[in-house]
Amino acid sequence: MVLATALRVLGSKSAAEDIAQDVFYRVWRSAPTLREPDKLRSFVYSVAMRTLVSELRREKQRAWLHRNRRELMGDLGCEIESRDLLRKFHALLERLTPRDSLVFVLKRLDAMTVEEIAIIMGISESTVKRSLSRSSLRLARWINADPGLAGLFKREESRA
Repeated sequence: MVLATALRVLGSKSAAEDIAQDVFYRVWRSAPTLREPDKLRSFVYSVAMRTLVSELRREKQRAWLHRNRRELMGDLGCEIESRDLLRKFHALLERLTPRDSLVFVLKRLDAMTVEEIAIIMGISESTVKRSLSRSSLRLARWINADPGLAGLFKREESRA
């Protein structure tokens, strides 16, 4: 679950694998502080979210984010048009703040509840809702401004 989330957030298989290793190293080191063993999943996810937020902040400071995205697109084996649309969508996710990007991915792609996201990220449920609303509105506006992405999402909505 950590690797899949990191892959969706970062868009690079190798970066996601590095993050997953880092997360589990941190979990192993922090395991003695876990007071409620039945909350291990939330504990692991909270470590993962903190690690991903830090990584996203570092990535925003570096210029090589697009190179990592290209690496993923090659791994997917998608047709060129699909890879281009996926690149565009990841570029839109990059424009969001790290928190908004993570909240969006956890809610929309990982299908987590608002309560789960709040616990994992260590923020209130109302903050999760505001972040989700803000990111959804921005992404919708940006997607509608891109004919290729807008057409893709309209096709998906008509299928549902």
